[in-house]
Parts: sequence; C-alpha cells; structure tokens
Amino acid sequence: MRAIVKEDCTSIGYLQKTHGLDGSFTMHFEEQFDLTLEEAKYLFLEIDGGLVPFFISEDGFRYRGNDSAIIHFDEITSQEQAREFTGCAVFVFTDEIIEPEEEASPSMLMGYEVIDQKHGLLGKVVHVDDYSGNLVITVIFRENEVLIPLSDDVLTEMDEANRQLKLICPEGLIELYLE
Repeated sequence: MRAIVKEDCTSIGYLQKTHGLDGSFTMHFEEQFDLTLEEAKYLFLEIDGGLVPFFISEDGFRYRGNDSAIIHFDEITSQEQAREFTGCAVFVFTDEIIEPEEEASPSMLMGYEVIDQKHGLLGKVVHVDDYSGNLVITVIFRENEVLIPLSDDVLTEMDEANRQLKLICPEGLIELYLE
C-alpha cells in the first residue's frame, strides 16, 4: 500500500453506529460512491486527524439502502472495539473512485431548444414523457402545448453543446395543435 496523504483522499461517508456484536458498523455514504465501495478492499478511517487503513472482511459489505451499508473490518472483532470508531469519517484514495456512468435520463432534455426543419424554432422542452421507451416531448409553440414523439425518423440531430434538438416533424403534426 502506498503512503496515505489526506490530500490524495476523498471523504465518502462515516461510520454511523455499531451493528451487531461482531464489530460491524452501519455506514452512511454518499450515493455516488456505491461502485467504489463495492470494489474496495480497504477504507481509511480518520482517527485523530490522520487516516488509518482498515481492511474490509471477506463478505464484509452489504447494502442496507441507497446510502447506507453494513460493513465489517478484519481488524475490529467486537462491539466494544467498534464503539471507539463510531462517527469516524471514511475516506478512499481519490484516484480509486469509480465514477458512475451517467445514465441518459429523459429529463435531461428539459430546457433544450426544439428546432423544426419547416417551422424553425418551436420553443423549449417543458416536459418529457416516457411511454414504454417511446419519448414524447412537450413544447409551447405560439401559446399552444405541442406534443412531439421523438423517434429516429423525427430527431435528426441532438446538439448537446448548444442544448438543441433538430427535428423533421411529421407533416401536419404542428398544424394540428395550432387550430
């Protein structure tokens, strides 16, 4: 193991309370670190201002919720020992953090400008519905709510840098909402 320099580490949570009699803890952590915790072999506990490594026991980690888990370290074998570490901040090396893959969420389209090939700028996306994988965006165009299905035939370009969706809307779709 390399030298432990606090500046090279990130706090990911804390030991909330003891759990059971074997020295286990209920650990509260920030949700974005769940993948890091799954892969971790050891964690650092902040003790008297310094970081001390503790090795996670085999099968010593199980989720309890989105932001908590039951964790057991090899070095701590009783509830009495565990009590000494309750409240300690938990750290990992920053360069060992596993970033969660950003899941594409339909809500990320909120606020995108919608530009139709025929009608030009329609407005911004004000709502997104997901009907079994079929996305439908809502745009306010000329004070009318317009629902547009986002199929591969309709969406021609998604410009993430400028937050724009370029579309070729089906013939008559926009006019339907303007009458």
